Amino acid sequence: MKALILLFVLVFNLHVNASFALEYKRHCFTKRYYVYVANKLPSGSSLTLHCASKDDELGYHTLAVNENFHWTFCDSFLLNTLFFCHLWWGSKNIAFEAFYSELGKDCGRDAICYWQAESDGIYFRGSKTYDWEISKAM
Repeated sequence: MKALILLFVLVFNLHVNASFALEYKRHCFTKRYYVYVANKLPSGSSLTLHCASKDDELGYHTLAVNENFHWTFCDSFLLNTLFFCHLWWGSKNIAFEAFYSELGKDCGRDAICYWQAESDGIYFRGSKTYDWEISKAM
């Protein structure tokens, strides 16, 4: 009977982790993370972004200055969750891993992984992490 209950809990958790949940009240058996991507570019600059994981397509979004895009999820039991984002600003772009389980340790006790696009690069929780790349003309 204990094995059956354990199997049910495991299957339920895999289902919870596999299905993307935007509801903040959804229960996790593992740690819940919150990822934010904010546009802190100069006035009048829009930021286009696309974020996804192997299982979750979060879509394309265009953010005005001081807007953000965010999502929440539960880390997998295997600690192999991975989300990537691709950001575009004019002729500049950058693709990076916005969350992976090891990075979760750097998201703080609040489990908020905060990315910020600024004119000189991309910042993670206040520290510059990436420089913009210049798109090559085709």
